[in-house]
Amino acid sequence: MEPNIQTYTLPRETFNLLVDALGGQQKAEGFARSMESFLVAIDNKTTAGIVEKKEMIKIEIRDDLRKELVTREIFDETLKNLRNELRERFNVVDERFNVVDEKFKGLDEKFKVVDEKFKSLNFKLNLFLTVALIAMTFANPAFVELIKKAF
Repeated sequence: MEPNIQTYTLPRETFNLLVDALGGQQKAEGFARSMESFLVAIDNKTTAGIVEKKEMIKIEIRDDLRKELVTREIFDETLKNLRNELRERFNVVDERFNVVDEKFKGLDEKFKVVDEKFKSLNFKLNLFLTVALIAMTFANPAFVELIKKAF
């Protein structure tokens, strides 16, 4: 009677060696079943350990990520604080620009006054030069002679 080796995970050569070493097919089958049960138990225990370790690692990673990642509330609060700080800084800058603008308006008024004075002085200078030129022309003896001959 040929043993049904297909149900075993051991290779045929290994099973035949067990039959020879243990002195019979029944002893070899018993030993093979024991070994298979042992290997299945180790495999199950290893698989269970891996699953358990995987779950522990998932929990650790989730906890670490929660510590590292920003929640929506924290993000919104931080963004709100940054916006308020920027508004305050822009208000300070606007106030400073308003002060500078007022100073420029004051300077602009002063330049308008100086410009008016220059225009007035320019008119007076032109009037003075015209009067002086006319006076010098009438005071010139050659011009006086020319006028006497013309009239």
